[in-house]
Amino acid sequence: MTHRGVELLAALAIVAAALVPAPARAAGQGQPAAIPAHVPPRTPDGQPNIQGVWQSVPGGSYSIEDLELQVIYQQGRRDPSREGKSRIIDPPSGKIPYQPWAAALAKRYFDVHLDPPGPELLDAVARCIVQGVPRAMYQGEYEIFQAPGYVVFRMGPNHQYRIVPLDGRPPLGKDIQLYMGDSRGRWDGNTLVIHSSNYTNKTWFDIVGSFHTAAMRLTERLTPVGADRIDYQATVEDPKAYTRPWTLATTLSRRMEQGYEIWEEACHEGERSAENILTRPGR
Repeated sequence: MTHRGVELLAALAIVAAALVPAPARAAGQGQPAAIPAHVPPRTPDGQPNIQGVWQSVPGGSYSIEDLELQVIYQQGRRDPSREGKSRIIDPPSGKIPYQPWAAALAKRYFDVHLDPPGPELLDAVARCIVQGVPRAMYQGEYEIFQAPGYVVFRMGPNHQYRIVPLDGRPPLGKDIQLYMGDSRGRWDGNTLVIHSSNYTNKTWFDIVGSFHTAAMRLTERLTPVGADRIDYQATVEDPKAYTRPWTLATTLSRRMEQGYEIWEEACHEGERSAENILTRPGR
């Protein structure tokens, strides 16, 4: 073959190679890299550090099942962008799965909550009694402290607090009932898991009477997803009141103001505001 023929074959080979499709990329190649999970700093004893002042987003809890009611109550107007957004993520209906007797009682609470006939049907928080858990975790703000073997929550209203031991100690005796429950915690990776029991039946989930019995058991999961965000979920079990367990969720946001403090809310049962709530002019 002449030199000219070799050059021609080489040129044809280059053209043919250009016409052959490039091999397909390996699976996943060229796709955006997955965002790594947030890795929080550690406390001296090795706990994921979630200390700081936190509050639920959005705040308040007029009704746990429908935040539109909360907007109407707090702002006196409708906000279609928030209509129907329940805190309850399971069941998908966003409703508490009451047994028939419990649904009837919850309806009675709701029907009288704007004109309560007596303190037994009035929200405990309006009577200056503690919110209870999980309500204290999504209504208002609180500061988280961590010490070796403990996570502590300090709330502003009514001097509430939670001390959650992490040492695996047994729960309290079954006959002891507490407004804030008896809690035991553990770390599952970066998620704080809290199991609580020994509740009283005197607290609600919201202002309108969404309630539980003393048989309630609670499993909370607090997962830091960023330096200033925590995903919060709580699964509620109460075989005396509900047909199945159910789960609520919210996002906790860190208060970022320099030197921010939680101020005391020194409400106490029996103060005159409670009398004013229960008494209308002309009654």
